[in-house]
Amino acid sequence: MVSSSDVISQLRLPLIVLVTYAHSYGAVAEGYRLLLSPWDTCEVLRLLVSQTLVKVAVPVFYVISGYLFFARAGQWSMAVYRQKMWRRVKSLLLPYVVWNLLMAAKLGRCSWDVLWDCVARAGMQTDWLGRENWMTAPADMPLWFLRDLMVVSLLTPIIYILLRRFGMVAMGLLTVAYLSGVGAFALPGLSMYAVYFFSLGALLGIRRLDLVATAVRYRTPAYVLTLLLGLLMMVAYGTGLFSPLMLCFRLTGAVATLALAASVLRRTSWRLPPRVAGSSYVLYLAHYVLFMSFIDAAFFRVFGTSAASCSLHYLLCPLVKAGFIVGAYMAVRRMVEWGYRKVS
Repeated sequence: MVSSSDVISQLRLPLIVLVTYAHSYGAVAEGYRLLLSPWDTCEVLRLLVSQTLVKVAVPVFYVISGYLFFARAGQWSMAVYRQKMWRRVKSLLLPYVVWNLLMAAKLGRCSWDVLWDCVARAGMQTDWLGRENWMTAPADMPLWFLRDLMVVSLLTPIIYILLRRFGMVAMGLLTVAYLSGVGAFALPGLSMYAVYFFSLGALLGIRRLDLVATAVRYRTPAYVLTLLLGLLMMVAYGTGLFSPLMLCFRLTGAVATLALAASVLRRTSWRLPPRVAGSSYVLYLAHYVLFMSFIDAAFFRVFGTSAASCSLHYLLCPLVKAGFIVGAYMAVRRMVEWGYRKVS
């Protein structure tokens, strides 16, 4: 069995690359129905990747965050809590502010909401009461994940007490609350989405259970359900069934992703170099601000705008952009390290 730390370090970059597909080209055309319309290859690809597969990425990151928060905490105390909060000022809050200000400058916006909820309508979800709930986001839209992670991190003393005292009962109630979708985005920054998956990882961390070993234990039902739910999501896209299917898919998909990554890594000795794997955070922060539309323009100038070209563009250009950002980050890092050695 490969270690949880190995799986986590190797999984981050591929999942962030997957996230770039959702943010580079938007949603599938409104009203699109896979079984009721011609087989438009590009639309099918976008539906499969941007509206289905990508849904597993953020849950995995929240589960990992909750797990690492408590698994590495040792004996929990308010002193540990304050120490972790201070670290998150540097690792989460400062990058969050800087990149949102960069995006605000790019958009020409000057208001406080660029740091919290200036994107008013994103990530629509229908709850059990039939109501449509909309998530808000800061100027750098993908950083809603960091915003919600910072809020849920502040709530970790409450989460710790609930999970420590009530364990699976508390987790069961959170599962019902999450799947219901009721109040999912009641307050900007405090989403049931973040609370649920962070708490799921936190429970494993508090109980000192191995994250990957737990996922592997449930891999067979997770694989089957994830495949089935993914197919149903593609059929139900644009209907009221999509939201409940998506909520279930996120859960089973998170388990399946961790188990699949462990299986792949167990069968090979190849690993992403540490510096490449470590570039995932920079790619996440930068990919939406540095949209690099010149790459899209160059592609269409060379290959045209046929259906086949659009499909190829969708598959390749996010990878090219991701490679550009990762390469630039590694080059800058090497220059800084070279300059530091020269000075010292």
